[in-house]
Amino acid sequence: MLLILWSIRIICLRNRQILIICLLVGVGFAGWFSFRQQQVLSRALPSAANQALNLTVQPDELTKRDGRLQLKAHLPNGQPVDAVYFLPEDSLQSPLENRHQTMVISVIADVADIPKATNVNEFDYQRYQAQNGIMNDLKITRFTVIANAQATTPVQWWQNACHGVRAWMIRLSNQLPKTLRLYVQGLFLGYRADNFYDELKSVTDLGLIHLFSISGFHVYWVIGLFSAILNGCRVPRRVAIWLLMLALPHYYLMAGAAPSLLRAILVAFLGLIAEAGHRSWTPLTVFGISLLVGLGCHPALLVQMGGQLSYLLALTLIFTAKQSLMVRTLFLNLVSLPVIIFHVYQWHALTLLANLLILPIFSWVVFPLTLLAGILGLMVPSIAMVTDRALAGFNWGLDQLAALPGMVLFGKPSIWLLTGTLILTFVTLAAKKRRWLVTSLVGCYVVMFMLIHFPKTGEVTFFDIGQGDSFLVRTPFNRQIIMIDTGGKPQFGGRISHGRTRAEKVSLNYLKSLGIGHLDALCLSHQDADHVGDIVPVLSTLRVKTLYIPLGMDQNPQFMRRLAAFKTRLRIIPVKAGDAIGTTGFKVVHPFKAGLGENQDSMVLHGQFGQLRFLFTGDLGREGEREIMTHYPGLQTDVLKLGHHGSKTSSDPAVVAQLHPSLSVISAGRKNRYGHPNQETLTMLSQQQIPYYNTQVNGMIRYQYTSGHSGKWQSYLKEAPGSDLRFRSF
Repeated sequence: MLLILWSIRIICLRNRQILIICLLVGVGFAGWFSFRQQQVLSRALPSAANQALNLTVQPDELTKRDGRLQLKAHLPNGQPVDAVYFLPEDSLQSPLENRHQTMVISVIADVADIPKATNVNEFDYQRYQAQNGIMNDLKITRFTVIANAQATTPVQWWQNACHGVRAWMIRLSNQLPKTLRLYVQGLFLGYRADNFYDELKSVTDLGLIHLFSISGFHVYWVIGLFSAILNGCRVPRRVAIWLLMLALPHYYLMAGAAPSLLRAILVAFLGLIAEAGHRSWTPLTVFGISLLVGLGCHPALLVQMGGQLSYLLALTLIFTAKQSLMVRTLFLNLVSLPVIIFHVYQWHALTLLANLLILPIFSWVVFPLTLLAGILGLMVPSIAMVTDRALAGFNWGLDQLAALPGMVLFGKPSIWLLTGTLILTFVTLAAKKRRWLVTSLVGCYVVMFMLIHFPKTGEVTFFDIGQGDSFLVRTPFNRQIIMIDTGGKPQFGGRISHGRTRAEKVSLNYLKSLGIGHLDALCLSHQDADHVGDIVPVLSTLRVKTLYIPLGMDQNPQFMRRLAAFKTRLRIIPVKAGDAIGTTGFKVVHPFKAGLGENQDSMVLHGQFGQLRFLFTGDLGREGEREIMTHYPGLQTDVLKLGHHGSKTSSDPAVVAQLHPSLSVISAGRKNRYGHPNQETLTMLSQQQIPYYNTQVNGMIRYQYTSGHSGKWQSYLKEAPGSDLRFRSF
């Protein structure tokens, strides 16, 4: 839509010269983008085990986290790759650490393609890495040679030197107190520590993260400091301009070389060129040149959130240059709102107030204070401590502001509606009479919100949660929202997993994209980690009205310890066969007696949605299945979720024949150590002519329906390799 508007604008100018130039530039960029894409694809490595490879590693692109080394490296052909090396348990330090020079390492590594997203609205890491030119993941098993790299060209020597200085500054800044360290590294070195987003969560919630990543304020403060030093040394302005122009590319590399940082560097550089040549370029001209150069360096710049916000906000600043601070801040928030809710699905109502209050403080207090304390604090520790306390107090104030009511879980709108809203925002910005436009803009957001929060369709969704179970049942207009199991990752070999859980990446993120922040019922089939291991993040993220567990599982101390922090606000109901799950439409058909939540105690649910009957069986074994049919001989189902991930210990052939399903679903992880689903189970399905979907192959599986009508089945992946990642209807 933006491209169409731009084309119409160019045509309406009726200037043949401009039209020809635009066509030539457009064709040139199309050819450049295609070349870059083909170059990346041709350099990708095939998947293979125990490959001997030579890698070039910059010292500032190596981090140690949770007992492993993560590094961004380059193959000899220049192709970037991500690599990880798990440190031996008895090893405290790697020989790669604490180096300040570019290294060439020879390794033995397993080469793999980057895993693709397999669920709707799951962060597509494969696509993100491909946009950055990275197509392979490496798992390094051992190092064979580690040596310092020898630069072959002056440009290469300069790049290596900048990376070495940045690594030295990161390690130097690690000596600073915690909060000051986060600000120095985040604002001026473009480095994110492990706990960056945890410690500064309120900055993200209030929509202030752009101050750390895309605003470019720190570029102007660095230029200002450098200019002041040169002026103090009585360096002529013309010489100072050339020195600043030489310094900017150095700082770009030493600040992390992020695509969103490039805009600020280019704008500052172009401003210096204009001053040196005694020219007067309009802000829009500078914006256009910086956009063209940015796209030339990073073709995927405008399909990533950072690039979108950076250039949209810069354009808004140009259009509101003569407006008051209040109007400028209002439009900055309105322009950024569509991008934010499309990518993160939520927005804080206090974002406008926070920007009005915090932006001046950031500009005139936090930035200069952090810069000076980062430099002087290493020599005078008392300065660092005082500044650290001041920044900690500032963070506390942000936390209090973010804790106030106002977080709006919006959901993910249609890209077409959102683009139209963005265009309407700019039309409003440019108009003289805005009242009816503002009303239309508010109306657009209200309509989008209502469409997301009150959908006419319901769904039964089988998440691809890995080796585990997690399902969502949602009735039309969100009258009832039920989750069955949370999934979870069993721990093997004593190694503890850190970072975001699978539930946070998949099921919770999906619910967030639907604008859902609560569950009417959370049903846990039994206590195994692959079914309930992610119960804590689910209960921490969602408002759960009632938790249903199989009878007797509340007497299991190991399970109940997981709920200790939520007991005061959580209603827990143990259920047995014959009970109903509130008003959700589900009926319990197992267990018949109290247990401790083992496989044989699994809660089995039966319910009808979209004119299909569903049976969810947990990890119940064959004996329990036969017991169900003894008590409910007339029980039948249209869709059978196979027990125990397709194991041969479940899915008794006689029981399956009696249930007479027309479709079955298997929830199992790829390359799982148990061999699920078992070939015996698949043979049984074939013999009984029951088709099945498998999350291993199909990814997320969803049945969508409307009230009083049958629905349609969809899966995120198609069985044929190499298919594009869109929902497939069967």
